[in-house]
Formats: sequence, C-alpha cells, structure tokens
Amino acid sequence: MNRFSNLLYLLIISFLTITACKTDPKQAAVDYKRTDNNVIIRLRAEPDRLNPILMTSNYARVIVDQMYMYLLTVDPQSFELMPHLAKALPTIQEITDGPWKGGLSYAFEIHDEAVWDNGTPVTGNDYLFSIKAVMNPVIPAARLRSYLADIKDIQVDPDNPKKFTVFTNQKYMLGTESVSNSVPIMPEYLYDPQGLMKNFTLVDLSDPAKADALSKNPQIMQFAADFDSEKFSREKGFIAGCGPYQFEEWITGQKVILTKKANWWGDQLTDEYPALAASPTSMEFLPIPDDATAVNAIKSEDVDVSTDIPGADYFAMKNEPSTSERYNFYTPPLLQYACLYLNNDNPKLSDKRVRRALSHAINVDEIIKTVYEGLAERTAVPINPSAPYADENLKPVLYNPGEAKRLLQEAGWTDSNGDGTVDKQINGEKVELNLSCYVSSTSETGRSALLLAQGNLKEVGINMEIVPKEFTVYMQDVRSKNYEMASGGRTISPTLWEPTQDWYSEAAAGGDNHNNFKNAEADKLIEQIRVTLDEKARNELYKKLQQIIYEEQPAVFLMYRTGSMVIHKRFDAKPTIMPPGYVPTEFKLDLQ
Repeated sequence: MNRFSNLLYLLIISFLTITACKTDPKQAAVDYKRTDNNVIIRLRAEPDRLNPILMTSNYARVIVDQMYMYLLTVDPQSFELMPHLAKALPTIQEITDGPWKGGLSYAFEIHDEAVWDNGTPVTGNDYLFSIKAVMNPVIPAARLRSYLADIKDIQVDPDNPKKFTVFTNQKYMLGTESVSNSVPIMPEYLYDPQGLMKNFTLVDLSDPAKADALSKNPQIMQFAADFDSEKFSREKGFIAGCGPYQFEEWITGQKVILTKKANWWGDQLTDEYPALAASPTSMEFLPIPDDATAVNAIKSEDVDVSTDIPGADYFAMKNEPSTSERYNFYTPPLLQYACLYLNNDNPKLSDKRVRRALSHAINVDEIIKTVYEGLAERTAVPINPSAPYADENLKPVLYNPGEAKRLLQEAGWTDSNGDGTVDKQINGEKVELNLSCYVSSTSETGRSALLLAQGNLKEVGINMEIVPKEFTVYMQDVRSKNYEMASGGRTISPTLWEPTQDWYSEAAAGGDNHNNFKNAEADKLIEQIRVTLDEKARNELYKKLQQIIYEEQPAVFLMYRTGSMVIHKRFDAKPTIMPPGYVPTEFKLDLQ
C-alpha cells in the first residue's frame, strides 16, 4: 500500500524532537502513590456503548480496541499495517474473470492459537459474520458500510476454516486496510446464537437493491433488534472479543474496568507478533469531563494517563516539581483538526459567502495564543498540511472583519433596524443572523475558544449563542443535522486521506458528513480518488477536491492541535501521534 512518505518523515522527525525533551522516566527517590500494574486512563466523556459496530465515540473505541481484534492493525510508530489476528499480510491477486472481474482477492489466515472465550477457535466464519452484521440493512452502521462497499463475497476454506478469501469488485486505494482494519472480528456464537445471518449471503447483502428488499425480512429485523439491544452494549458476558482483555464492569459516570484474560492465547506469540503484547494486568477508564477535576486527579496520582490537558494547566504542572517528578510530559503532533461545523442546508448558512464571512470574522490566531497556549497551528483545509498531496497554494482564511462585513452585505445581510445584528428577507420573512453553536459540555477549551469567537462575530453583526450539550446528545444532534453550528473536529487517518465519509453527498445521511456538504463535482472527484492507485494522478485529484472545499467553505477550518499529555513514570510507554496518543496494551510497569 502506498504511504505518503513525506508526511511520515516530517511527523516522525517532529515527534522524535518533541519526545526527546521529555523528563527522565527513572525517579528512584520518588515514592509513587501506587505501584500496581493497573493503568488508570482519563476519558473526557462517557463512552456511548461498547458494541464495536454500533459505537460512535472515540471514548468507546479506546476501550473496545483492548477487547476486540482486527485482522491487521496499524503500527503506532511506523503507521504500516502489521499482523494482528491474521498470521501475515494478505496474499493479493487480481480477479480476471467472473462476476468480480477487475477487482482483487485478499487471502488471509488466522492464528492457529486464536480462540474465543468459550474455547472455540476464531475462524473465517466469524469474519464473514462480522461483515454480514455490518451489511445488515437494518443495523444503523451506514458509516462502516461505506468502507466495506467493495467487498462482494467471502469464501471460507472448508478444509481449514482459519483460511478465507475476501473478494472485491474493484481496485481501491485503501483496499488492504478496508478489508482488514475496518471491522473488528466478533464471535458468531455470542452475537448470533440462533444463526439468523447464516440464512443470507454476503453477495445479496452487498447488493444495494437486494439489501433494501431484505430490510423487511423478519429474520433480518430480528437480528438487528437483538444486536442493538442493551446487553451487547453494557452487560458482562455479552461484550467479548478474542483480544487480551475482558469486560468486568461499567459504573455509569465513574469507570469502566477491564482485566487481562488468564492464559490469553496471544501471550505465546508476542516474540514474533509484537502487536499481540499486552502488559497491564487491568485497565480502568475514568470519564472525567471537567478539566479542573482531571488536573486534580493528575496531581493526586489518581490517573496514569490524561490527554488534551488545557495548555495553561499543562505547562503549570510541567513546571511543578511534585508533578513533573511523577509524570512524563509530551506534546506530540496530532492527526486531527478542529473546526466549526456548519449546517450547509440551513437557510442562514446555505450561501458560501456567509460561510466565508464566518471564517474571516474569527481571530483564530488569538484563540491559539490565549486558549491553547500556542499548542496548535492554522489550517486551510481538512488535511494535514505536511501531506505530499496538500495544496500549498491554499492558505488559511485570514482574520479580516472588514471583508466579513463586505461578504455579508454582498449576500444580502444588512442591519436594517440598527439593532447590531444583520438581517435578511428569507421566504418573505425577516430573519436575524442569530446562530446557535453547540459544544460538548466536556470541552472547556472549546467553550473558551467559542467565547472569543462569539465576540469576534458580534463585531460583524452575527449573534452566536453558545449551547453546551452532554456529549452523547451533542453527537446525536450533529449526526442528525439538528444544529446550525457546532464546535467539532475530525481525526485523520495515518495512511491516505479517504474523503468519502466526510465529504461525499450520500454520507450526509448516516455518515460523517456533519456539514451537510453536497457538491456534484466533489462527489465525482471522490469517486475517482477511491479507485486511483497511481500516486501522482491521485495527488492531483486530491488537490482539485481541496480547492472545491476551500472555495465552498463548508466549515470554519480552525487549526491542527498539538497534543498535551501526561503518562505516569512508573510505566514505560511510548506516545504515538495516532489517536488517542498512547497504546494502553504497551504500558510496561517499570519501578527500577
């Protein structure tokens, strides 16, 4: 698979430079509050659910990824795919005849030692079931289905069910990653004890017309109802993968506890397969939405890992001897950007001139300086500026209140009644440019940034109301497009940019196209990008797509964040620029 080597080089050099400045992890003279091998991880919000297909939050993912496994995983330092549940990278062949002519086949073999919690082997049938579960048309997994759209059939070797082949109907730039790292493998015996999905072929489920017809099938509906039930999201005994950790308890608002399985099958393979290493004996995930509470938890050594610490608190603790002698401090670059989502279907925001006016009106540099203590850099479009396909001609929209006022006036927004807020006739009714901006109640820095933006917007005649919402409610409203503006951000893949989920028109319904961005020309480019394997040609398509996004300004693109993270010194652990910034299984107790 092609990797954007320039981006990798720049990120690794930057990361090594930053991590080289960390403090000495060995502090023998310090008495640590705890010396156990239990890692306590602070989350900014409660996970929504622990069903690996239906979860929607990254806070759930960091927990789920300790229990479930993928065929391949991404090396947190090199970003290359490496074996996880599979013995090796797949054998790939071009399909030259038959119904999938022009596509590729991917042959895998699962570790002989891999077993489920009931002692039965993990097989290709479990992989087939997991893909079928996603493709069930009643299951609310449209986002995942888009990643698997090219998979048309899976054939399990009848003589050795550990071996199987995945067939796709076209070449795809992220084909290997799509078939091996999109969906964790789930035990068929647990999630479909009645064998309901066995009655349907993947060939039919992957056909949009046939899948639509199947959506009224009683067995399809029954499986979806069972799969979406509470027990598969929260109850012990019904949350189980073949990974090293098992689910013990979820006390709402307090913690989620995982413990390492006794005699986990992967322990015997770690010398050859480092991704199977699992060092901690247990993990606790604490949802601590309030930053001040999280800072106090760090100071009292009640958490071992915390990320996204407010800049002022981060530097204050780093300079405080009692904290710095117990924790290592890191500021890795992050593969994520911050933005203000804009509902492009809303009549107030449907004109790109209004959206660009919002970008000109907000003083992002001031926000970076005062709210984030400089731990960020501006961005013009939703890709990492170091990527080789980044269009260097596209510069961040400058803070320019005068230009913002001009654009608003050009779009017909003027202050006709002198109340300080611009207005316009829409469908025969005078509408004031009042905008509600949702923000997760767990994001104190987000609210602080919005307060500065609120003052900026007021100067150009836009009245923005800041509306904090509980995280799960916030996500529901954003996904359902029940909002005008929202403070948000997106994580970027460490491999190639796949814009389908965020920018394809169809992804506005059920995908991650939170801005309701719909553009026919952009759709055509995205379709071409997906199947263009030539790097040079694909990079040119990427640039054309960036230019459309930049011209349309479907969101206010703010900045790329730099991480602010602490890890307790009793653990030997390497940070990574991949979210969430650390790998829990790699934490090794080191008290020497």
